Amino acid sequence: MEGGESSGKRASAEEVKSEPEEGEVLMMMQDGGEGGGASVAAESMAPAQIDVRMDLTLLHCQGCLLPLKPPVFKCEAAGHVVCYHCRAVHSTICSRASTHCGELDAVVGAAKVPCAYRAFGCERHVVYHEAADHQRACHCAPCSCPDPACGFAGNCAALLDHFAAVHRRPAATVRYGRARDLGLSVSRRWHALVGEEDGSAFLVSLGPLGAATAVSLVCVRPDGEAAPQFWCKLSVERLGGDNRDRLVLMASAVSSSALSTGAPAPGQGMFLAVPQELLSGDTLTLTVRIDMIRPAAGAAAAPKSTTPQPRTARRMQ
Repeated sequence: MEGGESSGKRASAEEVKSEPEEGEVLMMMQDGGEGGGASVAAESMAPAQIDVRMDLTLLHCQGCLLPLKPPVFKCEAAGHVVCYHCRAVHSTICSRASTHCGELDAVVGAAKVPCAYRAFGCERHVVYHEAADHQRACHCAPCSCPDPACGFAGNCAALLDHFAAVHRRPAATVRYGRARDLGLSVSRRWHALVGEEDGSAFLVSLGPLGAATAVSLVCVRPDGEAAPQFWCKLSVERLGGDNRDRLVLMASAVSSSALSTGAPAPGQGMFLAVPQELLSGDTLTLTVRIDMIRPAAGAAAAPKSTTPQPRTARRMQ
């Protein structure tokens, strides 16, 4: 009986730590209970935490409806909690919000949620008002399989494994700054590459473009709007019937794509048009060189401003 009761209690504790439902937020709070001085000192580097469920609207500004971030203010007339940007204009609602709530600053700074991409491998818990920024930059954000008949999505490492295991297309390894010759089947519309140095994934797409074959290359990344990190040179060369070399070549910054709409269409973005006479049957011998784009020497990241920036109001979903 005791064992069954103990097991039931453990199950209840696990239920409390389950994933937050929509409209709820998980708060990671330091344990404020009284303990022995030695115990507190030993755990000072890893403070105890508890999981608490609460309505996420309590962590949103009642003016702009965006997540609150310190400093937080309250109006005296109705007790509305507003952000730094709404405090001065709150008088149009009921009164000026001039009271700084230091206690709420601590709560807002402690409330954390699991990353939205936890199912794809991210194990981080991030401060609620920073969750959107983290989600945009999370390396575990999913990318899609370019095969239109395949619904697989996963982080880049999982996607490369999927290519090899399901589509029988293991990624060819490339070293940055060095040219590599690849024999690609034109009938297979896409091929995968992986950077030896950092594991970055690339997709080479082939498709008909009039009488030629369009060849394009993209970096497979969750944030398709991110600035280019790579530069590539694509070339195809073959000895012609008149014993003269025939060459087509192009160089360009490499765009990024999460492949949510599949592989790039022929002729879309940067591409190399390869005439039919440079093919060998179904095989295209492509020379690829990928270089990393490095920041200019001496360039330093701009320091983060400590002054809160204006925010655009939105409605909560």
